[in-house]
Amino acid sequence: MRSISDFFTKYLHRQELNHNYRELISKALADSDVQTFLAAHSGELNEAGVEKSAAAIYEYVANKNAQTGKGAISAAGYESFLRVNNGYVEVVYQPDAKLVAQQQASQQASRVTTVNLPKDLANISFNDYDQQFPGRLPAFEAAIDLTTQLIQRPDNNTYVKGLYLCGPFGIGKTYLLGAIANNLAQNNIVSTLVHFPTFAVQMKQAINDHQVWQRLEALEKTPVLMIDDIGADSLSPWVRDEVLGVILQYRMQERLTTCFTSNLAMTELATYLSQTGQGIDATKSARIMERIQFLATEYQMDGPNLRQNTLN
Repeated sequence: MRSISDFFTKYLHRQELNHNYRELISKALADSDVQTFLAAHSGELNEAGVEKSAAAIYEYVANKNAQTGKGAISAAGYESFLRVNNGYVEVVYQPDAKLVAQQQASQQASRVTTVNLPKDLANISFNDYDQQFPGRLPAFEAAIDLTTQLIQRPDNNTYVKGLYLCGPFGIGKTYLLGAIANNLAQNNIVSTLVHFPTFAVQMKQAINDHQVWQRLEALEKTPVLMIDDIGADSLSPWVRDEVLGVILQYRMQERLTTCFTSNLAMTELATYLSQTGQGIDATKSARIMERIQFLATEYQMDGPNLRQNTLN
């Protein structure tokens, strides 16, 4: 039986091949990785595919040299390797380590939707959270527990109650929600963080654009919803009942994890929700609070205002 070397030797002595081409293929065949590959697959190759094999081997070596700065890269972000297909050698490509990391980061980012919130929330984690202040520790531990439950739950029908984080400005309530969202994203769980006062204004504008239902539905159905800064601005009865109330009613019925941050404790939020420009309506407020209390457990946070520095 003729060896693979004989096949390539015969091919390179064809009269129609010019000198430069012969030299390029000869150098490619002399590559140590190519030699190892051919030796390992000698029984799988045949003479009929030698021309295709030669071209593939040259392409492989050219890309290999490009990765070490010896040539022009033809497939940036990918690395080439050889394999046998129907008796001949072909070159195939797979993402290199750098591209894989970039793709993974992009996929993770796509699992966290932020609405009217700082972009720096996309890069924070529990490891960044400063636990030195006792007034923040119970909320931090609850956030870890919530995340663990969501990751480890046997199916999406298992209800995991969310968190209601309340306390003064600048103690890291929003930051903690961002850490939860990013940790969930690393485990393929989608979440949405929304700054509610800004969202309320946009919902009023959406009436003219006929986009109210689409905006509501996006928050209703997201697997994990995080409503930031509820109670920060005055609400109209329409926003309270037809926006917030509708979102919370759907999530309560469907048992979907929902978290909140607020400067108000739940008792204070009840008073806030009862007051509108049209008077006091304790009944409507009680309905909203019933849904919030079903969806989330309250954790009051305390400590210094860190907003002047980097939030921890």
